[in-house]
Formats: sequence, C-alpha cells, structure tokens
Amino acid sequence: MVTTVTGNTAMASMAMGNMVRTMIDLHAHILPGLDDGSHSWEDSLEMAAQAVDCGVEGIAATTHANLPGNARAEEKASYLRALEQFSWLLDSEDMELNLYPGMEIFAQGAYIERLQNRELLTINNTAYVLVEFPMDGPARDIYIGIDRLRRIGLYPVLAHPERYACVQEVPAHVREWREMDAVIQMNKGSILGSFGRGVQKTAHYLLTRRMVDVAASDAHSPWRRTTNLELLFQILAQNYGTSCPRLLLYKNPEQIVRGKKIFRPSSGDL
Repeated sequence: MVTTVTGNTAMASMAMGNMVRTMIDLHAHILPGLDDGSHSWEDSLEMAAQAVDCGVEGIAATTHANLPGNARAEEKASYLRALEQFSWLLDSEDMELNLYPGMEIFAQGAYIERLQNRELLTINNTAYVLVEFPMDGPARDIYIGIDRLRRIGLYPVLAHPERYACVQEVPAHVREWREMDAVIQMNKGSILGSFGRGVQKTAHYLLTRRMVDVAASDAHSPWRRTTNLELLFQILAQNYGTSCPRLLLYKNPEQIVRGKKIFRPSSGDL
C-alpha cells in the first residue's frame, strides 16, 4: 500500500534528495510538564534539535487542553509560562526554530464558550483552532462541533481524523467536513503504520483522494512519536506526488500560522 524508500527506488530517492525540505510542524507536544508529551526541558530541546536537523523551521507547541476532568481555569497561564521559558531556552541555545502558540483542544464540555472567552488558545492567535474529538465518538458530534466553531468565526483543524472509528468506517465524512471549512490534519504515525493497519489504510485512502490538508508529527518525546519528519517527507513524495509534502508540511501550515486561506489544489495539480 504505502511503500518506503529502498535501494530499488534510487531515481525517486535522488529526486527527493534534491527537494527543498523546509517544513512547519503544526502539531507537537513539545512543552514539558503540561500533558503526556515532553517530560523535561532536556527532552524539549532534543525534540527541537531533531526538528531543526530535518528541515523544520517552525513548530506549533500544541499542548492538550480542556481534557475531561482536567479543564482548569489556569491552564492557559501555565501554558504561556512554559512557552515563554522554552522560547528563552531556544534563544540561549542559538536554535533557529520559530515557536508558535496553540493548543490541541478536546471537544467536550464548554470548549466553545472557553474559546470565546479566550481561556483556550487558537493556533498562533489566528482563526484556526486545533481540535480533537473522541476517537470512538459518533460522526454526528463532529458535524455539530464544526458547525458551532464556524458560527463563532473559527476554522477547526481536525486533529488526526484518520484515527477516528467513524472515519475508518465511512471515510466520506472527511470530504463533507472539508466542505464545511474544516482543515484535515493527518499524523505522521498514521501514514507510517504506527497506529495499526486500519489507521494506515484510512490514511492512504484519504491521501490518494486529496482529502488531507496538513501532515504533522503529533510528537510526544525525542524517542517516541518524534519531531523528525524526514521519512514522512520521503514517503509522501514517493507515494502521493512530489508536490504533496511541500503542500502538507509547509505551504498549508505556513498559511495557517499566518491566518491565511489554505491551498486546496485539484488532484490534477499535484
């Protein structure tokens, strides 16, 4: 289904080696002590170094927020303190990596009201907001959530919908969500098979039908679900067209952090 780069694909590998690999990672749990991501400042700096080494110029530090039983009023303040500290550490290490604020917001409870009250953060203070729905929840809730977010002027960036049970059963939901102005963000691990064959098959289905807008690491540590996007770049180029990684890993993420309209070329443009 999805192949990796091997010695039998020398020409393709050579072509990919000549491609510019400037990337922006729109989904990474790189701030320590706030969620199940980085465990320490040392881990965070190593994650940043791995990102820079493979061509990532910017990372959205999207910490989990509004989780069930953990939706605290002070989570924004804690987040901003950690973001400021990490920004200072990057500067002290002379590491050239743009750091963008943002949260991966769990779509439950009063998340709409909390966004309106600015208790929760959008991506780089734009109208784009990274939202995660329950993995085993009904598609109906996602339709309702997208509609509610659009009604208050926000554009939901759906975190890894290929992992949702309802999408694996009916992938066509994703096409309808995009028509509702949702942005589809796919995980590196889904494409590489880290979450199982069912998720990988769904990822392949969506990618071949040009139903993905952004690919990201969803990194959690320097050794598990890392910020290294090099293999992902290669696989996207080899299997889905040489323009695919540039669109999903740079052009659209850049548009999002700038608060601009994303690109959605037709299948013939890729």
